[in-house]
Amino acid sequence: MNDLTKAELLEKILKLLQTDRDLNFLLSMDEDELTTLLIALRERFENMK
Repeated sequence: MNDLTKAELLEKILKLLQTDRDLNFLLSMDEDELTTLLIALRERFENMK
C-alpha cells in the first residue's frame, strides 16, 4: 500500500467510512500515518462481520 498517494489513501478511507464528510484534514498526515489508519479501519470493519 505504500505506493498509493495521499489522495488515493484518503479516497479509500472515505470509501470505507461511507461518508461525504470533508476529511481533507487527513491530508496533513504523512503517507505512513494514512496507511496505518487505513489498515486499522479495514481490520476493524472485517472484525465486525
